[in-house]
Amino acid sequence: MSKTSFPLRIQNDERERAKRLAEALGVSENRLYAELIHDGMLIREQMLYMGQLRALAARTLPQDALAVLDKVPATPPVETDRV
Repeated sequence: MSKTSFPLRIQNDERERAKRLAEALGVSENRLYAELIHDGMLIREQMLYMGQLRALAARTLPQDALAVLDKVPATPPVETDRV
């Protein structure tokens, strides 16, 4: 995977906060920003996906959803899934 430079413009107080956090975590400031960007995008992708699932659920009739579930074989859960 290739890397590229990207100028990041943030408030001075946020930058100082990030420096302190990076130092406390024992990582470089660059690494902190990269991880924050990665995690933030992942969260937003998950939120988008959940929104798509909610939209699908809103237009799905309960009887249609239950008909799909009726096709699932009645097998006992694996041991690690038991409540």
